[in-house]
This record gives sequence, structure tokens and C-alpha cells, in this order.
Amino acid sequence: MSQNIQPTLSLADTRAALTDILDALMAPNNKERLDEARKVAGNDMMKMMHHVFPLVTKIQQEVITKYGFGSEGEDAIKFVQTVRRYESQDPEIAQLSKRLKSSFLPPHPTMAPPQTP
Repeated sequence: MSQNIQPTLSLADTRAALTDILDALMAPNNKERLDEARKVAGNDMMKMMHHVFPLVTKIQQEVITKYGFGSEGEDAIKFVQTVRRYESQDPEIAQLSKRLKSSFLPPHPTMAPPQTP
């Protein structure tokens, strides 16, 4: 079970953790597994949550343990809370967070503007 104490990450450590997570997601073995999960999920949000999200979360949890977080699901939530605190303060963290989210959320469909008769 994970600890009740939440690690305190500095802005720089949060930036480094996000970068490490993104690098881990692009590692050849992980990228191959993620590509396969995305292929299975297609653009279906429920399938993304079933196939892609758990894989991204597992990879993220492996990385955040280097930054003092445990490997439980609640530790991933604590890390996300830390990231959210810094997103409004630091544009680079906001951008890294956006890139991380895009790894497990399906692309938004482009909607055509309404047609006028």
C-alpha cells in the first residue's frame, strides 16, 4: 500500500518527471505496445480507457517512483495533482502535460462549420 505522505516536487522536478514519462512512452518497446493498444481502440473512448489508459498509467507509475511516489494508483493521482498545481504557473509544464494527455485521449474530431441554407 502506498504512503499517505505526498512527495513534494519542485517545478524543475515536475518538468523532469513529465519529460521522463514522455521519453518512456516513446521507448521502442512501450511505443510498440501503445501503438497496438491505440489500433485496437481506434477512436472509441471506452476502448481507449480499457486498452490505452491502463498502459500509459503503468508506464507513468514506473517513472514517478524515481521521484518519490509509490507505484499505486493513488500515487499516479497525487502526481497528476502536483502537475495541475504547476500547469498555470509554468507554460512548459502545461505543454508537457498536454502532450501526456494526448497519449491516452483519442483525437478530437474536427467539426465542419454549420452549413447555411
